[in-house]
Amino acid sequence: MTTIRPATPVPSARPPRLPAALPPPPPSTSTPEELLAGADRLLGTATASTTGVWPRAVALLLRHALEEALRRYWQARKPQLARCAPHAQALCLESYADPDTARRWSVTWAGLSRACHYHGYELAPTQVELCAWRDDVERVIEALAPRTQ
Repeated sequence: MTTIRPATPVPSARPPRLPAALPPPPPSTSTPEELLAGADRLLGTATASTTGVWPRAVALLLRHALEEALRRYWQARKPQLARCAPHAQALCLESYADPDTARRWSVTWAGLSRACHYHGYELAPTQVELCAWRDDVERVIEALAPRTQ
């Protein structure tokens, strides 16, 4: 009876590829207040050129304002957290800020994230929804702003 041995693997000439670490996101050149003002401009002036696009554009600006406010909060409090993903930053927020602000940030961010994505079977957010989110974003920005004494 003949025994068949498994073939020995041939070593590859190339070294194995490891996934590249993602660099931290660059800081935004816009402040949360500027992003909020941009959302206000779009909310107040829907034109023929922005038909069908402006609701998601407003949601995106509001979400970016929330994320930037959170990043700046961590930059002032714990700079190492400013380089983490927004979801990880939000999880830590309740330990540092008041629980109401942390909850408002999470709920508003989740609603805006859902509104930012286009689905053929869902309608775009209404102006009333966007205005409510805009007020929540403004409250969160004020709560997370560094206090000057």
